[in-house]
Amino acid sequence: QGAMNNVEVVISFIFYFVGSWLNSWSELQRKWWKARPENKGHCYMLGLFSLSRNINYFGDVVLFGGWAIASGCWWNVWIPVTMAAMFYFYHIPDKEKYLRDRYKSEWPNYVATTKSFIPFLC
Repeated sequence: QGAMNNVEVVISFIFYFVGSWLNSWSELQRKWWKARPENKGHCYMLGLFSLSRNINYFGDVVLFGGWAIASGCWWNVWIPVTMAAMFYFYHIPDKEKYLRDRYKSEWPNYVATTKSFIPFLC
């Protein structure tokens, strides 16, 4: 362990900033959309949620990846890795089962056109 070099500082800052932005901005976009009466009972599939059905969770993993880099301890990568696994294998399937039942008519198209967790990958 030692002082971080400039590349590590920049990378950790980028990860932290991008992850925070993905999480917060996606939630704000959804909140503003849901506040409009004409959207009541509809599934939000726009904005950052058009890139991933769970872009907010992906943002959390990226954010904590930045934190792990900033810590200067390679073994802190266990935190974002564990978060990603818990989101992907536990929380997302459970939440998406609920959403499938709640938005019966809109959900199949959303699933067919939008990745679940990591934009463009999975």
